[in-house]
Amino acid sequence: MNKERIFHPAVTNTEVVLPESDTLCLDSGGRAFLREGLLRRVGPAELLITWTTGGVTEPSDGNVTRIARSTDNGRTWQDCGLFRHPHRGLFTTELFCPNDGAEVHAFLNTYGFGTWMTQLLSYRAISRDGGRTWDGPHSIPGGIQSVWPNRGIKLSTGAWLIPMSWAELFGEEWAEPAQGRAPVPGQVGARILRQTEVSFGADTYQRYHKGNEWADRNHRYCVGVMRSDDQGRTFGLHGHITGGGAGHLIEPRVVELADGRIVMLIRSQKEGFLLRSDSRDGGLTWTPAVRTDIVNPSAKVNILKARDGRIFLIHNPVGHQGNIMGGRNPLALWISDDGMQTWRVKVDLVKDSRPNVSLNYPDGFLDEAAGELVFCWEDTEKLFVMRVPMEINSLSL
Repeated sequence: MNKERIFHPAVTNTEVVLPESDTLCLDSGGRAFLREGLLRRVGPAELLITWTTGGVTEPSDGNVTRIARSTDNGRTWQDCGLFRHPHRGLFTTELFCPNDGAEVHAFLNTYGFGTWMTQLLSYRAISRDGGRTWDGPHSIPGGIQSVWPNRGIKLSTGAWLIPMSWAELFGEEWAEPAQGRAPVPGQVGARILRQTEVSFGADTYQRYHKGNEWADRNHRYCVGVMRSDDQGRTFGLHGHITGGGAGHLIEPRVVELADGRIVMLIRSQKEGFLLRSDSRDGGLTWTPAVRTDIVNPSAKVNILKARDGRIFLIHNPVGHQGNIMGGRNPLALWISDDGMQTWRVKVDLVKDSRPNVSLNYPDGFLDEAAGELVFCWEDTEKLFVMRVPMEINSLSL
């Protein structure tokens, strides 16, 4: 039992454990890096879960997606293979289930170490048996490439709407950092372009930081949506939302309100708050992003809507602490029953007394028959599934 970690008494929390022989481990004997869990119901008692692992960090050429299934509502898990590229890193950012059943559209990205999301290759794999077998991966139909898809929704009209982010290069350093001296300098006409160099033999984290610094210095991150009106046979890109304190908007989430408006909540780097954009035409056009009063430590959130119209927001309600972004701790649930005008319930689900612990990236679904919110989350080392009553009270931890 982790004595530093406190849970709300109404929740249950269990670790996702596979047979030891199926656990990805490092050559040193330690457990591999673990992030970005996704959880979906794919049958009456069947759950599908994926997460990023492999290597010691992200991005890494060793990153893969692990796939597991449960046939007993999450009590036990069985290994169901991997999404793995032979020589590029891979992570899975969305499992879209358009009919609340066994049909699953997995959106995958591959990348090279040091470029992160600036040079993604985007794909989709489809399962029609709840994640047992997959077709693909194939390109996303409609010419959409180099994007980071996020949690999608099916609109009341039947259209599919999947929010996403992407990077646009605006700086002068055209090429990603080179290991040692690049063979030739970058050039446009007579103009020589700047090039960041990393010494040979640099350790993983030095290369990781150099790559991230190059990406942030020379790119802006935008958000929009891809929409399909033909059940995923084709997609169109809509929206080009920019802004934020650092010009970096990523990992948007969308929800359709009772009046048909679509609200997008957006993670913004170095902002300290979530941003918001609205659409009144099914996601075809969007308002400029504005800052909300929902504090956020630059972390992904999850929004779910119940049939009665209530909105459930799972997030880390932490903003700036002086000039430093707050940590991803605690992990909390806010509930609105007036279309996100106010949040009637604000309750911490889990918090950790240690200062540098992150309680990351909640992702799941509403099980309204059971009256539960079911989602996975991780702390970079272990993956958990939490069940929360939809009628939870605001008891403080």
